[in-house]
Amino acid sequence: MSFDNLNKLLLVTVFLLMILNPYTLFGNLAYLIAVPFILLSVIRKFRYLDVNTFSIIGVMVAIAMVGVVVSFLNNIGQFTHLKVAISLLAYVLMAHGVFIYFNKRSFEFNDFVYCALLAVVINGLVIIVEVFYPSARDAIESILVSSGNINWEEGFRYRGLASSGGASLSVLVPVAVVMALHLYKEKYIGTSALIASLSILVFSLVFIGRTGMLLLPLAFLSFISFNIRHYFFRVAVLFFLMVLFVGFGFEYFKQVIIVQYGIGFFNYSLGFLLEGSEGLKDEGTVSIILEFLKVMPTTFPEALIGYGFYGGSEFSPWTDSGYSRMFLSVGYLFGLIFYVCFLLLFRNVFLYKPFLFVTIGLLLLVAEVKEPLLFSGYASRTYFMLLVFALIDKKIKQRKGRISVKNIRPDDFIAGYS
Repeated sequence: MSFDNLNKLLLVTVFLLMILNPYTLFGNLAYLIAVPFILLSVIRKFRYLDVNTFSIIGVMVAIAMVGVVVSFLNNIGQFTHLKVAISLLAYVLMAHGVFIYFNKRSFEFNDFVYCALLAVVINGLVIIVEVFYPSARDAIESILVSSGNINWEEGFRYRGLASSGGASLSVLVPVAVVMALHLYKEKYIGTSALIASLSILVFSLVFIGRTGMLLLPLAFLSFISFNIRHYFFRVAVLFFLMVLFVGFGFEYFKQVIIVQYGIGFFNYSLGFLLEGSEGLKDEGTVSIILEFLKVMPTTFPEALIGYGFYGGSEFSPWTDSGYSRMFLSVGYLFGLIFYVCFLLLFRNVFLYKPFLFVTIGLLLLVAEVKEPLLFSGYASRTYFMLLVFALIDKKIKQRKGRISVKNIRPDDFIAGYS
């Protein structure tokens, strides 16, 4: 194995631990690998980060502190919002350290995207192996620590190597699909690699959760809308291959699911999609989301400063919606400022790779309706790290551009026109 491939393998391992954050019998391995990169970021004096970045994050932490203070005034007592805000700082420093380390090994932005994609694909592959070989599931779960109120050693839902599963892990799949489509658009991977990646991701999603399944069409529609004018033939061929794959493989896939788990599981995980609007209505997610969104502050001063509730504590009526929790925590004014701070933090890179960042942003903004997934969870960690990589990559390229312009002499222009 070449030195370059060894470095890629190392980066894939880093992403496996940082993104999936597995809780093992040997401890939380993500912390063990994150701390050195954060320290590297500190040692290098935050080389590619500026005061503006820390100022904006500081505002977000201060707003979260408002939520903590209000929560204790209302006898709720939660630190979840503050933990989320501080975690954002950790993601930025961690990603900064990772970029510094691997950029010295000639890694560019798409190399980071590719290795992050491989990490998610590997987890999808692990889930598929667990589905067909229960003994593999037993072996892996014997190493992982139980998480939440779900017994991951049995049942229809899988987490692979991740610390948990459910909606958070399922949203990571359409995010990874966007990453694969981005790399295909950039000609970093070919058609066969794209189809293989998408097949593993989509198949594994059936055993993770339905939220990601509902978001998948948005990923593909965004790819078509962003690229159809410039890559009409390529998009048309890709769409044809996907339709062909689904058309010929669906019945086989359906039978495998039914034989393995029965018709009930098939109808639960995929059947509702085949029934159109009625199936989506009966599926229940939309109605649950609407109920969650109804839980908003409506009285003064709660509409201004919130109740201090952001999960992690008792509150009635309960809600999982990320938007509801934000406004219940700090009110409408501070909540909107918190979201605006996120936009300001990465305002210079959203259009650097527009399909990649705008699409993932839309996916997470939609997912935020159901759960607080824009600022926490697997997809959020991935998104923030990629945004930081892009922020640094853009700065480096701009600096190199300025240096090259300064080094051009007047004689070079004359020679160019002679």
